[in-house]
Amino acid sequence: MITAGLPIFPGRVSREDALSELRRVRAAGETSRAIESFPAPLAVLNAQRQVIFSNEAFQVLTGANGAEEVCGSRPGEALGCPNACRGCGDAEACRVCGVREAIAETQATGQASVRECQIAAGGPGSPPERELLVKAMPFEIGGSPYVMVSLTDISHLRHRGALERIFFHDLLNTASSFRVTLELLRREDLPRERRAILLDRLSTVCDALEEEIQGQRIMVSAEHGTLRAQRVLIESRGLALQVKRQAEGLQAAGEREVRIAPFSESFTFVSDDVLVKRILLNMLKNALEAEPEGAAVSIGARRGADGHVVLEVHNPGFMERTVQLQVFRRFFSTKGEGRGLGTWGMKLLAQDYLGGRVEFCTDPQRGTTFSLVLPVKPGGP
Repeated sequence: MITAGLPIFPGRVSREDALSELRRVRAAGETSRAIESFPAPLAVLNAQRQVIFSNEAFQVLTGANGAEEVCGSRPGEALGCPNACRGCGDAEACRVCGVREAIAETQATGQASVRECQIAAGGPGSPPERELLVKAMPFEIGGSPYVMVSLTDISHLRHRGALERIFFHDLLNTASSFRVTLELLRREDLPRERRAILLDRLSTVCDALEEEIQGQRIMVSAEHGTLRAQRVLIESRGLALQVKRQAEGLQAAGEREVRIAPFSESFTFVSDDVLVKRILLNMLKNALEAEPEGAAVSIGARRGADGHVVLEVHNPGFMERTVQLQVFRRFFSTKGEGRGLGTWGMKLLAQDYLGGRVEFCTDPQRGTTFSLVLPVKPGGP
């Protein structure tokens, strides 16, 4: 949030000029009163994308004490976006910001624009992330052009709908694999060797079905803050083999191969095996879905240079930069509507419940690797 003590960023008017403009907008009388009385958060922006005037709902959303306090800031600064530390709109991540896109389109076309945006919101008791529906429209006050921006918090509706769609989508996919395998087993002319293979596959699909239901329960509990991590001794190679087998039962596996990485080591560490497997299975699922039929992905475990446990999933594909910037956003997905909790869920479980972190690296020649980095023992390296 802009205050008198913060520096003036280039490409914008000074705070004094912004406050002077605020006084002119207030002098517009009925227009300013209409904006103030509107129930949803509204802000009037100048050509430099700075907030000039805002209503009480916008001030509550940003934690500001009056229109003067937020005047002169850009939306990301007012909302406490971590990417706005050097000025809202100047970070690389701002290229994919829905607020910035909506405002820029309205400024360029003179037409209303609607976008969705995930942003860190300020104010006491605010959640660390919000899903906002952003509407920008051209607006004129006293003959001067502005952009009016409205922000609607759709976090609850978006989140509930996404959880349901993802859960039922995955559940139906697993059930479909179960049915196909069962139909094959019903053939009377099926050789004994083939029947044994299909029975083993059926067992794997049942495990995957149970894993999907368990995964949904875990994410709901994690979202509500009621999840409790259970600490047990885990053997790394056995863990990798178990997750590999579960991944092979997913519909995403198809004709793709899941391998144990050649560097994979065998050692023990203490963590929650259910949560660790959930994260790794999501990593493998994403890796499989990113590759064509016939490709191979791998999973492995090693000790990091700092003594931490590093569990890795690799696939040959490369992620474009615009995808990299949005990987851990809660509802971002390259797979279509109703997806995108996978990587965000990994990060949530790793950081908040396992004391670790999830990171990735991607390169056109070496492919993409997602890593779950954990302490050997909870609370320390």
